Amino acid sequence: MMDIDVFVARIENFTEITASEAIPFFGYYLTKIKNNTSFTAKDIEECFIALSIPKYSNISAYLTKAVKKKTFVKNKQGGYNISLAESRRIDEILNIPRKIVLSSNLFPLELFDGTRDYLRKTARQAILCYDIEAYDACLVMVRRILETLIIELFEKKGISERIKNANGYYMFCGDLIDELLKEKILWTIGRNTVQALPSIKTKGDLSAHNRRFNAKKSDIDQLKDGLRITIEELIHLIDYSIH
Repeated sequence: MMDIDVFVARIENFTEITASEAIPFFGYYLTKIKNNTSFTAKDIEECFIALSIPKYSNISAYLTKAVKKKTFVKNKQGGYNISLAESRRIDEILNIPRKIVLSSNLFPLELFDGTRDYLRKTARQAILCYDIEAYDACLVMVRRILETLIIELFEKKGISERIKNANGYYMFCGDLIDELLKEKILWTIGRNTVQALPSIKTKGDLSAHNRRFNAKKSDIDQLKDGLRITIEELIHLIDYSIH
């Protein structure tokens, strides 16, 4: 666990701030670094003592005012917690990146459970791009997911040579899709996936290669249902549970 002197060393010009300005940092330290469920005026006082710096004259009164200002939150047991807004303010001062919670608005990341780690990472990037409104990047990641799944399906069936060019490299997305749909014996692609693939490929190509095209949320929202069905179907056909 990080000692408080090490913690405050990360705060620029900490030695120049006032005692009242130090208290929110102590509250952050006690709950976010030491993982205490809450803190009291006595805990704040001990932070001052540990650093051998003059303490605030009336910490209890400060905490009461801080609750009104929404710097801290008081719990039913009489202890205090740092507010979300104040915690984020100090995160920024300390250059601590925010924890990102992915939505399922593009597709559920759980679709990729049991697949490959690199596939899950690519899927995570696609979802994150959608969530932060980086729609061109999202479509490029989606196209990459489709290319990877198609290649892995052919590899799984032992027919990867069918999707390689004369130089031994895998084909581009459009040709991969064509070869996927040609096969009628080893698998049959469902109608929804057949209908979805061309649109997904076209939008992905535009985002990757057309300098005048900027994808919008509506461009992706039109594809989402078909995209989920396509991903789920390809993962099912590959069957990652069988090695």
